[in-house]
This record gives sequence, structure tokens and C-alpha cells, in this order.
Amino acid sequence: MKKKQTFEMKKIIKKNNGITLIALVITIIVLLILAGVTIATLTGENGILTRASDAAERTEKANVIEQAQTDILGIQADKKDGNITKGELKTVLDKYFDDVSEDFTIDDVFTTKDEYGNHEIAVSEIYNGNLGETQEVISKTESYVGYYADLEGDGTVDGIIYADLAVGNTGDGQWTDYDIPKVESGLKDYYISKTDYEGDFGIKDVLSPTGSGEPRFYVMALSDIDANTHYWYYSAYGNMMNDYDTTTSEDFGTGKANTEAMITKWNNGSDGGYGEQNDNDMWGLIQTEVASGWFVPSGGEWSAFAEELGITSYYSSYGLSICYWSSSQVDTNSADIAGFDDGFFGNTLVNSSHSVRLSTTF
Repeated sequence: MKKKQTFEMKKIIKKNNGITLIALVITIIVLLILAGVTIATLTGENGILTRASDAAERTEKANVIEQAQTDILGIQADKKDGNITKGELKTVLDKYFDDVSEDFTIDDVFTTKDEYGNHEIAVSEIYNGNLGETQEVISKTESYVGYYADLEGDGTVDGIIYADLAVGNTGDGQWTDYDIPKVESGLKDYYISKTDYEGDFGIKDVLSPTGSGEPRFYVMALSDIDANTHYWYYSAYGNMMNDYDTTTSEDFGTGKANTEAMITKWNNGSDGGYGEQNDNDMWGLIQTEVASGWFVPSGGEWSAFAEELGITSYYSSYGLSICYWSSSQVDTNSADIAGFDDGFFGNTLVNSSHSVRLSTTF
């Protein structure tokens, strides 16, 4: 009896083992099918991962377009006419794309830079309005001395042009000698943004910049920094400027470097400067303007301003004060001044008090 029970038990175990093996095979087949379906769902042409990747690329591309459009809106917001020139649009495109040609069109397609994901984007996807192409750029051979300058293209007249590097010039008139260099290439383009503007220097058109490049013009501000007169550097009087022949220069084109050198001196005060700071020293009063690109003209720049614009008398009709500081030292105690009361150019002690007017390039 016991042997028969053992045989029946083995038969049941064998039968159960057979069923388990078939189930296992079926299970594996089902799992393989499910795995195939899952992989296809994730990575196929319309798979989840593929669609997620496409969505990420579309989002990245859309972000580039949105950023570029925001830059364009910023330019338009700063201009009263709301227009953007082709050169200004190129400046925006150059930020996001490589190899944007000067003669690009709305239909051109460019590839974004590596940091923006190498997407192909048509200019029309970013901007499809008027490029201001009717605003022709001005001549590179004609002088525009005497024209007014709108530095930011925002409709505000900021100064009067007194030197044109595309033309150059030398002068040896009533003031000190000066040499305006002639630059043959690499200068920025400009267009006439306003016609017949009437200011202290007469009726003339206004120029605004477009595109990229080096500044072409020297510009004098239309007003003094304030209605007061100021010291050059009060504590420097007393033969303190022993390095005057290397710290600054009288040459045209050195006003910016002179100004930066003297502000450093003044900020150092008694520790590396020319003595203690005085609240009425001009170097402490103009630092915000200097940070924005303005500077005190050198002797040669003041000379060019007076002679190139033909200012020989009647200084008050030009909105000018009697006498202005330059940024040029001439000896251990003195700096150049530009006097408009009788058309002289000379120098005076640095603890004297005169008006201050700033210049810039654009």
C-alpha cells in the first residue's frame, strides 16, 4: 500500500512540473511581447521618448526666438518711431547666430550658436516687419562735423559732432595744434534719424548709429555738467604733479585715457594720488558720467572742437561758458583750459575754478 502511494505522489509531481514549465514559457513569451511593445512605445518614431525629445527641441528653439524678439522689442521701445534698422536687427541676430551676412534677407535661415542648441531658424520667424531699409546709411567720405548726435537712437539729441574719423583733419589755428586721424575701415554706420533739428549750434540733421563697428565721431555734450565751476584737483597745487608728463597728454584722442588716469589718482587721494580729495574737484563729480563713456576732453580735443566748428567769438550764443577745464596736465601745478571769452587756449593752476563739459565718442 505504501509503494502505491509513493508512485501516485511522483506522478502528481511530474504532472505539476510539466504545467509549471509551460506556464513559464508562456510567461516569458508574454513578457517579450510586452517588452517589445514598451520599447516601441518609448523609442519608436512616435514613441514617448522621441516625442519628449522633439518637444524639448521645439521648446529650446521657441526660447531662442522669444529671446531675440524680446531684444528687438527693447530696441523698438527705446526709439520714438518704434522702428528697427537692418543694422540693429543684425546686431540682435549676431547674438544668437553665426555668420549672419551684411546683406541678409527676411527669408534667410541661420543656425543658432552652440550654446543655443544648433537650431535652424528663419529670420522671418523672429521678425517680419519693416527693416528701416529706406534709412540709408551716410557717406564714408563726406564730413559730418556740425551735425547733432543721438547716441542711443532713442530720439534724444545728446551732443554736437566735432570730429569725423572717416575724414580726419589737422588744425593749427587760434588754438593748439591737433591731428584727427583718418580711419579707413571698421567704422560703425549711421543714418539721419531727424532732419532740421534746431539747437545752440544751428539747424542741422541728427545722426543715429546702426549696426556694429568702431565709433566714427567725437561728440561734445550740449550742456555743462552743472551750472557751477569746479577745481581741477585742489590739493595737487604745490608741485604735486611730478609725473605730469606721463600721466596725461594734450594730444587729440587722449581725453578718455587722461580722464581714467586722473580719476584713479583722485580716488587714491593721499595714498598714490595728488593729495586729499576736495568735494569740489571735478574728478569726484563726473564718475557716473565717465562710467557711461563720457570724458573730459584733452587740450587737442578742445582745440579741434573750437576750430572744426568755427567758434571764434560769441561763445554765449553756442550755450558755452567762459572757460573750461581740459584733462591735460602741462606742468607740476597746472592744466590746460579752453577759454571762449576771447578765443584763447592756455593753462592755469589746478586750484582755480572753471566750468566742466564732457565729450564722448559714438
